[in-house]
Amino acid sequence: MQLHNYASNHAKTFGAILLFICVFIIIVLRRPDIILNAQPWAEDGTLWMANIYNDSLLTSLISSENGYFQTISRLAYGIGLFFGISNAALISNIIAISIRCFFVLFLLSDRMRLIDIFYRIAVVIYFIFMPNLAEGYVNITNAQWYLALYLLSVIIADSPDTKLWKVHDFAVLILSALSGPFIVFIAVCQALKRISQHGSILEALKKMDAFDIIIGICTCIQTVAILSSFSSERSSAPLGASIGLLANIISYRIIGGTFFANDSIITIGQQNILNLVLFFVLSFTVVVLFIRFGWRVRVAILFPLLLISFALAKPMMSTEGPQWPLFLSGGGERYFFITNFAFFCMIVFIISRIKAGKFIIGILIVAMIPSFISYFRIAAMPEVGYRRDIATFKSLPSGETMDIRINPPGWKMTLIKK
Repeated sequence: MQLHNYASNHAKTFGAILLFICVFIIIVLRRPDIILNAQPWAEDGTLWMANIYNDSLLTSLISSENGYFQTISRLAYGIGLFFGISNAALISNIIAISIRCFFVLFLLSDRMRLIDIFYRIAVVIYFIFMPNLAEGYVNITNAQWYLALYLLSVIIADSPDTKLWKVHDFAVLILSALSGPFIVFIAVCQALKRISQHGSILEALKKMDAFDIIIGICTCIQTVAILSSFSSERSSAPLGASIGLLANIISYRIIGGTFFANDSIITIGQQNILNLVLFFVLSFTVVVLFIRFGWRVRVAILFPLLLISFALAKPMMSTEGPQWPLFLSGGGERYFFITNFAFFCMIVFIISRIKAGKFIIGILIVAMIPSFISYFRIAAMPEVGYRRDIATFKSLPSGETMDIRINPPGWKMTLIKK
């Protein structure tokens, strides 16, 4: 029996490693330059890399940015700089890719066995090949979105039954909670879970465990950071909001954007009447699912709903003109990573309730293969002179300051040679 268990565990480990490698390779193939020509993206350079190189990792870790702590970004570049300034972006990208790979492994693990493996495979296929990812593909700045999705999956999954799984859950919790503001929404989901499990708010409070307590502590930390600097660091530009515009955004960016590249369906955002109908049908469907099904479905609905509500209420799309209209031009892809994934999961869930659900999902995945192929490759970053600047910087005498060009074009980071 012991020999059989050892062989089984060994096979699972080998399978997990092989799957990790395969997913890693596919992610890289979509945009090879993230490994072959790794460069910092926006805040990756101007904030994380520059702050850590010029000061220290510890000082960087205890500083908030944009109203909240962003631990994973700072930690990744802290590790990256340990391998030298020329390799910092590469190591950071490897960490960002690995987060996605571990998330895939988790979805396919026994912890998610409450969902039929067929549907989980369909969801994973979509996750790997989904469109409209160019803005966050793949950099550590946007890893916070995937960590939040990872943590939500941990909450929905079966409880850990080994010490190793418990360590995993706490690691994902702490890393995700201290890397973005989304822990505030996760805390609401966790509260809904506990109240549903224990029957009342009072019982849920009485039976709080270490996981609940850490969520509470991390939520307080991020909330204090948000309240102390949020309003001064977000755009104060008007939203230009309206019900009609909201319907256009949801129909174009979520319903359509889940399945097709934004630039190929941009006219959807102009179909006012159709979009109002789609918006109300989607809203009605979400309400029915939330009322009819248990806490797991409610949590899976609540988190993306809170997230997109916050994103639309306080976007960072413009510092001057109305912000909402810019969503109809395909901007702000990061705001829809989770909502598009959640919408696809909702479609899969609804179809899974049908007797021929597996057959229909199989047909859907096969039908999406041409689309997967057409938007598989993501354009590489433009050459802005980053590598040349780094080479020049390395030859400078100690104490010299230099601006290093990074992507997107027009951005730079300022380093002081040590």
